[in-house]
Amino acid sequence: MNTVALPRAPENSFNLLFPVATPVRCSGNASLSDRIDILVDGSGDGHSVALFPDEDVFFSYERGASNNEAEFNAVILALENIPDHTSARIKTDSQVVVWHLSGQEKSRRPTFMKKRLLIQDLILEKNLRIDIQWIPRKQNHADRFLKHYIASLCGAAGNEPLHRRVRRLEHENLRLKAKLRQAMKMLERREACVAEPVVPLEMFQ
Repeated sequence: MNTVALPRAPENSFNLLFPVATPVRCSGNASLSDRIDILVDGSGDGHSVALFPDEDVFFSYERGASNNEAEFNAVILALENIPDHTSARIKTDSQVVVWHLSGQEKSRRPTFMKKRLLIQDLILEKNLRIDIQWIPRKQNHADRFLKHYIASLCGAAGNEPLHRRVRRLEHENLRLKAKLRQAMKMLERREACVAEPVVPLEMFQ
């Protein structure tokens, strides 16, 4: 009987203090009661969500982003909207994000490395103290907000999300341009044909 190795679950929580010359600190001593909890999630079609307390919610979209890239973008989205000098715990159901940001997994993909550096820059620039925590998918309530948001982008028929409609129209536009180029080439070939000579009427007089 073949056994399948399941992916290991990340540890409960990691502090995102990246190895830099000057330690990342918040102004004052931020207690656990002052720390805000943020739920983040990403979808396979490039949408990301960051759910703050009191259902303050932020969305972003990156065309062509994979599910993992959208998960990274959700963390970036949260950091961009956190006030400066804040202590926060970001909760995600993405094991990939937790592994890469905690240093358990070495970033090999250029996109992951780029997003990790952006996350580091935001933490340093805004002087944040950030914990990253993995949670099971069922506990990630941000997913509900993301699904409703994507559903709100549906077309008039109610079954075609906006990003799919845009891609379809772009594809149709490319197809029409190809047909136009083909028609122009046919027209040019016709114009290149030698026209029959016209005999002047004076020759018949």
